[in-house]
Amino acid sequence: MVKKIAKISLIIVLSLIALVVIIISRLFSVKIFDSIVQTQHMKRIDEMYSDNEYVEINDEQFVDFDLYDPTIKLNDIQILASHNSYKGMSTSLGRLFVGLGDSFDEARALKYSYQSITDQLQLGIRSMEFDVRKRKDSFMLTHVPLVDNSSVAPNFALALEEMRLYSENNPVHIPIILLIEVKTDWMILDHALQQIETEELLQLDQLIKDQLGDHLYQPNDLMIGDLTVKETVTTIGWPSIQDMLGKIIIVLHPSEFNDRYEAIDPSMETQAMFIGSYADDLEHDYASFIVHNDVDVESIQSLVEQGYIVRTRIDDSLIFDQSRYMAALSSGAQILTSDFTSGRKDLNDDDMIDLGGYMIIRFTT
Repeated sequence: MVKKIAKISLIIVLSLIALVVIIISRLFSVKIFDSIVQTQHMKRIDEMYSDNEYVEINDEQFVDFDLYDPTIKLNDIQILASHNSYKGMSTSLGRLFVGLGDSFDEARALKYSYQSITDQLQLGIRSMEFDVRKRKDSFMLTHVPLVDNSSVAPNFALALEEMRLYSENNPVHIPIILLIEVKTDWMILDHALQQIETEELLQLDQLIKDQLGDHLYQPNDLMIGDLTVKETVTTIGWPSIQDMLGKIIIVLHPSEFNDRYEAIDPSMETQAMFIGSYADDLEHDYASFIVHNDVDVESIQSLVEQGYIVRTRIDDSLIFDQSRYMAALSSGAQILTSDFTSGRKDLNDDDMIDLGGYMIIRFTT
């Protein structure tokens, strides 16, 4: 009897172990599949451009102003931006674990995906957001490890290459602003994830420079004379759109990495990325791009008037609010991030928003 119970117990334990292995393997296979798809996608992109099988995109169709008006500066326009722009559709299994571990409302908020980087750019998206993690020897784009790890561009180096190729072949585009959030949360879900220290930030910086080349617009390109980044934007101001056509700007999302990244070169003359700030942390010389996700119209207007470029969220958790949308527009925030742009892969046309028929507009009070 004892042997029979022991045998049954062993079978149950082994079955549970096998089930866990199958579940983890299924979730990890998403990353492998996405990587294969990205490689194939990049091959098609290369062939499309090399064989001239594409039509150059004219950004005039996306804007309500003259691209070549020298009086219109970068901080004078409002750009409709996609949120978690790299994200693929999460699996039902992954969302189940999120629901059990957090909440099913949070799990439902993960049920969305985006088109490729190229497709989004062709549709007029000129600002995106990436979550960057270091995995083994590569930088990867992943929302939540294991449970929400699908990506249309899992390898960050290839994602940058895709953006560069678009810029090379569509050279008269509105400056593309890419918000990079470096993440180290939920590392317990993937043993291959690495901590981000100064050395990793240096690697990330060099990768951006190598992949984007002359298309990259760096802090040093903005600074005038002995002025800091902050002094330049708050006194001299931003360059005109005309002077920045064809450029890509990378902004480091404000986080614990700000000080470490600034310390690489306090003058900001060599960094690839601008450093983002929060509204209550503007004393730094690098203050230029402000992340202000709460649509506080008065606070945002004050920042805009001082010369800063502000990013805010039109919506949150896949819930669209018309009053919040209108408030964000009236605030003057230049980067208006939404989960309801034409960049979404799983959204009906009727549910997509724009800025009065355009993707980029000139802000008028």
